Amino acid sequence: MNAIDLKSELLHTIRWSLRGSCGESGCDDPECTCSVCAKPIGVPEDDPRWATHSEYCEDCDLCRDQVPIMLFRGAGDQTKQARFHTSCFETLLTKKVVAS
Repeated sequence: MNAIDLKSELLHTIRWSLRGSCGESGCDDPECTCSVCAKPIGVPEDDPRWATHSEYCEDCDLCRDQVPIMLFRGAGDQTKQARFHTSCFETLLTKKVVAS
């Protein structure tokens, strides 16, 4: 796995959670939202947009928002978690990471 370089001047903007998220898509609890923009991650299963969505799609706004990027820091009971939309996480990177 490659190391990821984050912009040090933006690290203070990350909201860290000791509790972690509930795991429900689209939850608006502050512990479950994006650590940068504070908006819900994912789309609830009862959202009408899923009715016309292809199960084979993997690169639309619905799909990209469905799975958060997660960072962890600390250890044991003091482990903190931060969740991000892909686009929000990319704002923290010093350069764009290309999947290989």
